[in-house]
Amino acid sequence: MELGVDWEETSCPLCGADQPHLMLTGPDRLLGLPGTFRLVQCGDCGHAYLNPRPTQETIGAYYPPEYAPYHAPDDAAAKPQTTAAKRVGPLRRCLRWFLDPQGEFIPPLTQSPRRALEIGCADGWFLERLKTQGWEVSGVEFSPDAVATAQQRGLDVQLGTLESANLPENHFDAVFLWMVLEHLHDPLATLREIHRILKPDGWLMFSVPNFGAWDRRFFGRFWYALDLPRHLQHFTPRTVKRLLSETGFETDRIIYQRTANNLVGSLGYWWRDRFPNSRLAATLIRHCDAPRTGLVLLLAIPAKVWAWLRQGGGLTVVARPKTDSLTSSDSAE
Repeated sequence: MELGVDWEETSCPLCGADQPHLMLTGPDRLLGLPGTFRLVQCGDCGHAYLNPRPTQETIGAYYPPEYAPYHAPDDAAAKPQTTAAKRVGPLRRCLRWFLDPQGEFIPPLTQSPRRALEIGCADGWFLERLKTQGWEVSGVEFSPDAVATAQQRGLDVQLGTLESANLPENHFDAVFLWMVLEHLHDPLATLREIHRILKPDGWLMFSVPNFGAWDRRFFGRFWYALDLPRHLQHFTPRTVKRLLSETGFETDRIIYQRTANNLVGSLGYWWRDRFPNSRLAATLIRHCDAPRTGLVLLLAIPAKVWAWLRQGGGLTVVARPKTDSLTSSDSAE
């Protein structure tokens, strides 16, 4: 196919079954790169995944340097939680709570040192945030340009995958993956490697789009978080729990994110399909990378209601090594 990409058929990355049922086909709506891609669902465990998919060695063609997640969030994204909050003085905390999408979770660790690893750390903006809070930070990133930027900031970031980084066993107090697991060819292998490098009493935090959300079923092939072909996996709360259980973790909590980004972006894709030159469609799609304060405020209450109904467009997951894993590790010592 185009872009010099090699393609491979795969069985279900979650359970290994080879019973795929076609769910939909679609283009790269985000970046407009060539190709038509197939999303299938496993007839055994229900996991949704891309099949066929670009190989791990060639999928980089679908991640050009301008890919937005490689860079720190646009100032406009932070504006509702910072600039607007300062204007209201005593109501700052209330406004921050009102606008917080709960897309991240930092564990309440107080001991020193606190060692954190972020996988898919982009240009290091989240690592810098952790560093200012007293964490010792390391990162692994796939993009050479993003790694170069992170290293220029003085951050310890390696180019490659977690498996290629060869990190020490039982070393980290916390491991973070923000919107990364859905991009991985073998999420089971990655979580098993995280289990190896994480301390027995450590924390695993990650986020993924919520494939079980109502807006995914409503918008279908126009759902913003499909992001074909970069999103190779599509998780629901049920498949997240299975993934964790099979890799030695237990679910501490699943937080339904209070954000309407997928709804806004999906409307933009749907509208652009009907009116290709629409400025409204372009504005709605652009909002997902650079949220506008007015639209964030307008949708804040509906976003909280959807999250309360467990229909939030993203999942923030907190997990710990299983108690039996901790017990066996302690007895070995």
